[in-house]
Amino acid sequence: MLKCGCACKDRRAQNKSRRKVAKTIRQLKADDPTLTEICLDEERIRDRDVSRIARALRHNTHLRELHISENFISSAGAHDLASAVSVHPALQEVWLSINSVGDGGANSFARAMRNHPTLTWLNLGENGIGADGAIYLSAALRHNSKLENLWLNGNQILDEGINAIAGALQQNLSSALTAMSLNEAGITDVGAAHLARYLQMEGSRLQVLGLYGNSVSNEGATAIAMALGGSNKSLSELYLSKNRIGSPGAKAFALSLQTNSTLTKLCLSNNKIGDSGAEALAEALGNNKTLLELNLSRNGITPKGARPLGRALMQNRTLVSLGMSGNTILDDGAFSIAPGLGLSSVDELRISEAGVTAEGAVAITKNLTENGKRLSLLDMKGNKIEDEEVLKEVSAHNIPQHEKDSGQGGTSSAAGRPRPSWRSSSRAGEISEGSQIPNREGGELGS
Repeated sequence: MLKCGCACKDRRAQNKSRRKVAKTIRQLKADDPTLTEICLDEERIRDRDVSRIARALRHNTHLRELHISENFISSAGAHDLASAVSVHPALQEVWLSINSVGDGGANSFARAMRNHPTLTWLNLGENGIGADGAIYLSAALRHNSKLENLWLNGNQILDEGINAIAGALQQNLSSALTAMSLNEAGITDVGAAHLARYLQMEGSRLQVLGLYGNSVSNEGATAIAMALGGSNKSLSELYLSKNRIGSPGAKAFALSLQTNSTLTKLCLSNNKIGDSGAEALAEALGNNKTLLELNLSRNGITPKGARPLGRALMQNRTLVSLGMSGNTILDDGAFSIAPGLGLSSVDELRISEAGVTAEGAVAITKNLTENGKRLSLLDMKGNKIEDEEVLKEVSAHNIPQHEKDSGQGGTSSAAGRPRPSWRSSSRAGEISEGSQIPNREGGELGS
């Protein structure tokens, strides 16, 4: 029997997508009250399909969420869709990431959302949008009072675009924006300073800010840290992984943590804060009673930087998650972290690829055993642990998923603690290893 080739499989996939689109259009035209969410991600949808969907959407009054990411939609398709969205009486979320809508598509959605009565979530990530597109969106943000979540990650909107958006938010005191993803957007210290000025405003409502994979260095980090240590009382999650932040930037955040009472998650992985930056943050942890998650993975930290972090764990009773993967802390670093781990509130420890041997792993597991404690996550993959018994012991100190689900996690110190979260679609906003915004299916968004 001849096997079906790639062309045949492709035709089958196309036919399946066409049938799904046709069914969706029929349901929209019928105004099916049970149809509140549509998922057409990765369905090979092109502009002509979007035009048909848009026309059908005008007959509908019940849809709440439209997911149409990872397709082949250009500015023309975005224009048709945005026109239909603008008059829809109930739509709350539009997910259009990983298409090619460009600045023209951004302009169309800016017009649609300007005074939209229900739209709270707009995802235009990875769409070839530049500074002009961000400027179009900023014009809508000057007037919009409903949008809560805006994703522009993976678009090169640059400092010029950030300046326009931050300026619009400063002018609009009725803005409801609480979460913004600006990951991999070509932002430098100049753009970070624009954002810091907005964060310093008394009326700022922004709770989650994603700046992963930009070019923010010590100057920009310091500007944001000063805002957090000053008048800002809203931001709870800050993602600055994979930037250019060194020890001075880390020290600025350490200073802000001495007084800040709202930040619960700080991701600084894949920077260059070194031992002195780790020491400054460790000292801040001794006083801070708000931070739940700190990710310092891949930061050039050695046993010298691990020692003060270990001492901080002896004092801090708030931190739930600590990321130290990819730092060469060796066994000496594991020995420093171990004594405080069993006594602390830490429930997730990431210490993979850290040059730790069986001796360091035993120090950690022994301390946990002595304190009758297991962790939701003890990640020690990629180390130099060759002893199978030690590897089993590490695994045994991870609470199995079925126990987590049933609430039978033993003496896990983080049980019942509120954990920050922010929904996303796949690839919509890569954040940082071990401290990501989870997606709707509970997965994570990259490193």
